[in-house]
Amino acid sequence: MRHSLNHSLESLKTYSSSALLLGFISITLCLGVSCTKPVNIPPANNIKITYAMPITVAAIPSYVALEKGFWKEEGLDVQAQMFSSGRQALDALLANSAEVMSVSETPLMHAILQGNKIYIVTTVARHQEVKLIARRDKGIQSPGDLRGKRIATLPGTNSDYFMYEFLRKNSMTIEDVKVTNMNPPDMVTAFVQGNIDAYFAWEPHIYYGLKQLPQQSIVFPPNDLYHGRHCVAMNQEFVRAHPDVVEKLIRGFQRAERFVNEKPDESMAIVSKVTGMEIDALKSLWSEYKVSVGLDSELLQILDREASWARSVSKSSAPLPNFRDYIYPQAKAAGQ
Repeated sequence: MRHSLNHSLESLKTYSSSALLLGFISITLCLGVSCTKPVNIPPANNIKITYAMPITVAAIPSYVALEKGFWKEEGLDVQAQMFSSGRQALDALLANSAEVMSVSETPLMHAILQGNKIYIVTTVARHQEVKLIARRDKGIQSPGDLRGKRIATLPGTNSDYFMYEFLRKNSMTIEDVKVTNMNPPDMVTAFVQGNIDAYFAWEPHIYYGLKQLPQQSIVFPPNDLYHGRHCVAMNQEFVRAHPDVVEKLIRGFQRAERFVNEKPDESMAIVSKVTGMEIDALKSLWSEYKVSVGLDSELLQILDREASWARSVSKSSAPLPNFRDYIYPQAKAAGQ
């Protein structure tokens, strides 16, 4: 299991966008449609599952549970498949290339709006990871300086939602900026080369840009505009067939939560290995993340609010789904 994670992390050593795309994107995007590929349900015993795991500090408990062997001790053979964004990890789940994935709630909201039958089985962390990084030497010192600037985002992500909220808060709309769509690794390259003036992303991608241009960069945090939830999701058909797998996954997460709270330094070392972030940088950001395993009481409100935003952006008058139908029933019954 550790070998699987370490092998996946080798592809992160070189920050070439082409290498990263080859390393992370092995599937076609499914967010625009409801995937219909048959679910491959393994036998009940000795189940090996693939975890589509994003590169984000918010995935702290995932990295810890894998590294420390908590899932193995629970009887699961979890193989990590690493992706540069949670949205790409979600694509793997929807294509049935993985049995479980984790991501912030925004991509899940989009997937549900598009008719995909998934369950959010638990939340594992609260965070304030999304940020805007901009170049001072391009004349950006305050939010208002974004007008007319070249900005990158990845549609369907929580950072894209934050972009709209950030612009609205500062009396701007999407028409006031020049937006281009990119994957986070490409954002960093374009930012450093001067092809874009700013980008909205999450950690560690903000860190990557700041590390390369420390003097030229300015970072705008989300403050009260956005507090996200890192969610664990699975396809409903698989969950119904294997509730035991869900229970074992959650027990592994719960063990990881205790470990993170009791041994933060060792937890940071694990996250550092996955993300490539320096320990001192992680220490400065650690308070932005709260590992807490269980169904977050505010999750449904957040999903409703973001879904209303998504409908307004797409100018759709379709009714919002009942997001309770996409929460794993046992999680609701247990009051997670």
